[in-house]
Amino acid sequence: MIYNAKYLCGAVKIRISGSMPERFINLCIIEQILLWGITKIDEDLIAWIRLDDFFRIRPLVIASHTKVKVLAQRGLPFVVKRAKRRKTLMVGVILFFALLYTLSSYIWFVEITGLKNVPDQGIRYVAEQYGLRPGSIKNGINSKAIEREIELQIPEVAWVGINFTGTRAVIEVVEKTMPKQEDKAPAHLVACKDGVISEIIVLAGQAAVKNGNTVKKGDLLIKGFALEPVQIGVEGQPLINTIQPELIRAQGIIKARVWYEGYAETELKQTTITRTGNQQMAVIMKLGSNEVAFNEIPEPSYEEFETEIIYKQWPLWRNRQLAVESTITIYREINSTHIEKSIEQARNEAYNKALQAVQSNIPETAQIVVHNYEVVKTPEENIVRVKVNVETIEDIGQTINISQ
Repeated sequence: MIYNAKYLCGAVKIRISGSMPERFINLCIIEQILLWGITKIDEDLIAWIRLDDFFRIRPLVIASHTKVKVLAQRGLPFVVKRAKRRKTLMVGVILFFALLYTLSSYIWFVEITGLKNVPDQGIRYVAEQYGLRPGSIKNGINSKAIEREIELQIPEVAWVGINFTGTRAVIEVVEKTMPKQEDKAPAHLVACKDGVISEIIVLAGQAAVKNGNTVKKGDLLIKGFALEPVQIGVEGQPLINTIQPELIRAQGIIKARVWYEGYAETELKQTTITRTGNQQMAVIMKLGSNEVAFNEIPEPSYEEFETEIIYKQWPLWRNRQLAVESTITIYREINSTHIEKSIEQARNEAYNKALQAVQSNIPETAQIVVHNYEVVKTPEENIVRVKVNVETIEDIGQTINISQ
C-alpha cells in the first residue's frame, strides 16, 4: 500500500551536496518530510522524497546551506506529464485497446470436438442457422438454444455443450451409442473350420448335420429354410416340390471339437551379437576413372566387427560424361556372446514358442480340452524341435447369406 501511494503521488530522487548535508536531513525530520532510501556517495547524500514534499524543501535548502539536484523521477504524475507531450501516441494506444476489445467480442473460430462417426457438416449447419458462425457477436449468441436444436435435429448426438474461450467457440459433442442393426437377410450357417460336431442347437432353420459328424470348412450346418420342401411323384416321372421352402436366416449353436497344431525349434548353442556403438568409416570417391580415398582404413582396430558398404551415385554434373560415385564402408564394433543351453531349457523354450503360436489362432471363447506336446527327433544335434497339439471345443458356425 505504501509503494502504491508513492507511485500515485510521485517520487523524486535527489542528491544533497554541501558542507553539512546531514543538517538538511534533520530539518526534514523536524518538518515531518519523509525521506527514504538514503545512501552516501563521497560527501553527498542520495535520497528519495515525495513529489508534494519536494516543493516544500526550498526554505530548508537555504537554511542548511546545501544544494539539491534531481536525479530521477517516478510515479503516475510523471507518466501523465509525458503522455500529455505525446498526444498522438496516447490516442493510438486508446484506439488499439478499443479495437482489441471490439474484436475480442466477436467469434472468429468455431471448433467441434468429440466427433467419431457423426460428420461435422450437420452440426456446423445447425449452429450457423442459429447465429454461431465466424464473425458473430458473442452477446448475440444463445448457446442454450443452439445446444437444444443440435440435439433435436441430429439424432446421433446425445449431448452438446458450447464454451467460449477468447475469440474461439468450442462445441463439445457426445455421440450416442447406436445399436447395431440386425441383418435379417436369409442365410445358411456353415462351418468356419474343420472339426467334429459335439453339440448342435437349432434356433431357426433346418439342421444339416448331427452329433459326431465330421465337417470341413465351408460345409453346411444349418439350412436357412423354415420347412423342408415336400416332394411327390409318379413312378417313371420326375419329383415335384409341393411346398416351396420359405427362406429365413438360420440361427443356432454348433459346437465342435477342433484340433490345432504348432511347431517351434530352439538351438542348444546360440550366438548373440550386440553393437558397442563404436564405428569407423572409410570413403572412396570415384571421379570418372580416378579414385580418391578419404580416411582410408586398411584394417579396423576392432577384434570383432561387422561391415556395411553403401554405394551412392551423385547427380550428373553439366559435363554428363563425368560420373561421380562414392563408396562408404562402415566398420561397426560388435561383441558376440556364446550361450549353451541344456536339453531341458531348449525343450521348454521351444514348447513355449509353439504353444504361443497355437494360442494366437484359438478364439477367446473356445474351451481348451486337451493340450500335449512331443519332441521331434532330428538328425541335427544342435536343434531341439517341439510339436504342440491342442484340442478345443468351440462354436464353428458362420453365417453366409443365401443368394436369391
